[in-house]
Amino acid sequence: MSARGRILSWSVLLLAAALAASTAVTHVLLVRQLDTRVRAELSHEITEFQLLAARRPVPGKGRPGSVVALLRARTSQAVLENDVTLTGLAGGRVATASSNPAAALLRRAPALLARWNAVTHITSGTAQLGTGQARYTAIPVRVAGDPVHGVFVATVVTSADLATINGVARLQLEAGAAALLLGAVLAWLVAGRVLRPVRETTELARRITEADLAGRIPLRGRNEISELALTFNHMLDRLEAALTAQRRFLADAGHELRTPITIIQGNLDTLEPHTADDAETLTIAADELARMSRLVDELHLLANSERADFLNPGPVDLAELTRALAAKARSLDDRPWVLTGTAQAVAVLDAQRITQAVMQLAANAVAHTPPGTAVEISAAVSSEAVELVVADHGPGIPAAERARIFDRFARLDPRRTDGTGLGLSIVAAIAAAHGGHASVTGRSEGGAVFCLSIPYIPGAWPVT
Repeated sequence: MSARGRILSWSVLLLAAALAASTAVTHVLLVRQLDTRVRAELSHEITEFQLLAARRPVPGKGRPGSVVALLRARTSQAVLENDVTLTGLAGGRVATASSNPAAALLRRAPALLARWNAVTHITSGTAQLGTGQARYTAIPVRVAGDPVHGVFVATVVTSADLATINGVARLQLEAGAAALLLGAVLAWLVAGRVLRPVRETTELARRITEADLAGRIPLRGRNEISELALTFNHMLDRLEAALTAQRRFLADAGHELRTPITIIQGNLDTLEPHTADDAETLTIAADELARMSRLVDELHLLANSERADFLNPGPVDLAELTRALAAKARSLDDRPWVLTGTAQAVAVLDAQRITQAVMQLAANAVAHTPPGTAVEISAAVSSEAVELVVADHGPGIPAAERARIFDRFARLDPRRTDGTGLGLSIVAAIAAAHGGHASVTGRSEGGAVFCLSIPYIPGAWPVT
């Protein structure tokens, strides 16, 4: 997941967790507040009844002298809230009830009445009425001289309050979800704006090559991101300066070395050997001078491979190119050169550079395989890549050495002094200039298989 996606995911997750926590806390607090109010109302009604029942039974002044009269006195005197109901039971029946809608529902709940009628001490609990859930407190009633067993019940219907609380929680969740959605959109936009320099850094890093370090990240604001962009730009400045100095050195060295090499070569050609030792010395000097000249040319080629104008691509008939490569390879050595496959397609590439790379691989096969052994050349094309392969039947390359075989001046056998050690580096540079790569593998019957793989860019028929 991208940094922008992670920022949005964590933001949404944290906001959702905060919304869920705040909703749960609000719901719990409202339920506790309702519970406190219900317990207070029930306690108040029971206390009022107990005070009435504790009075002395004086006619007209004290408490009534019978259970039913005592229950009716309390239910008729009380001023109740809409959700509070007072009920008096005598002998298992509803003797009196306050004028609330829930009172009629109690008469149609025989199981609940039977449970209340069996109360022998103060009891609290919940009951399910037709209008919903209710909380109650029941207290047994006895009056001296009256054998009737009575029960006084105070009931508070809580279903409406609970519905209101649930509605508040639901509304909070809905409003929070809408706010969360809006916040997610805003977070996505803000994260994109904040991370824009990071994306620009990534895009610039993809565009930068060894041949082009000119791009820079535009600076916006003064924060950690702009500081990162500034640091990256300074790093590119240093890299560009170092690469420019390196290219200038290679170009100047190649140019300056050509003149003394030409002069020395001219003087060697004018010398006449007088003895066998003189002839041998001149031969060695000429060989080393030729090798030095080749080294200068190859270094100059590697330096130019990083230039934008190194390639001159155009549409090329791959089948014709492969046949031409096999024909040119036969001029290197009189061993068998086998053309094992051609590609019937037209691709956009630099035929001269590709020929130079394949000829280098062919010369490498000649130098490192026994005389007379066959070398196969082939080409293949797929929807993604063009592959040119040179396979020999020599000793092959150890797997541990294949990773560095294309490095400059890399030698598998340090005792060998022929060659410059830059041939395979040139092959890799030509492949890289085409946007591809060079690789080497082995095969079970022995030998090395070099592959030049470049992206396939279709060209148009006919090729001119």
